[in-house]
Amino acid sequence: MSGKQNLPASVAELVDLIGLDKAMKLVRSLGGTTFPVPKRQTKLGELRYNMLADVVGLDAADALVKHFGGGELYVPRCAAALQAARDAEINAYFVAETRNGRSSAEVVFCLAMRYKLSDRRVWNILKTLPRTDAQFSLFEKIRA
Repeated sequence: MSGKQNLPASVAELVDLIGLDKAMKLVRSLGGTTFPVPKRQTKLGELRYNMLADVVGLDAADALVKHFGGGELYVPRCAAALQAARDAEINAYFVAETRNGRSSAEVVFCLAMRYKLSDRRVWNILKTLPRTDAQFSLFEKIRA
């Protein structure tokens, strides 16, 4: 995922606090739940802190505790953003592999298996993504 597009404001705040990759790890792990952020003053608080640290790492867990400690943090599912990121990964892999000489059908089969999608769904994803500048220039050469 290249930026904050499709992200709710609360997740954009998390991105500012702990970075995009770690915020997305938090979303993938805890998305759709309310997490009580500990102050680390009790055994339960330490357990919750360790749970956060397992997901996002010590530095990010410390930042979350400092910012939200003692409160509750609702972590949205971010379904649209996660799907957009997945679709972009699928497109990038397809373009790279077909440029390296693999057949489109072979690459689509691999993508379907990797993402647990039907091959029809992968083809539909590839059809709906915006064309790259290279694809536009190729189209212009064909038309000329």
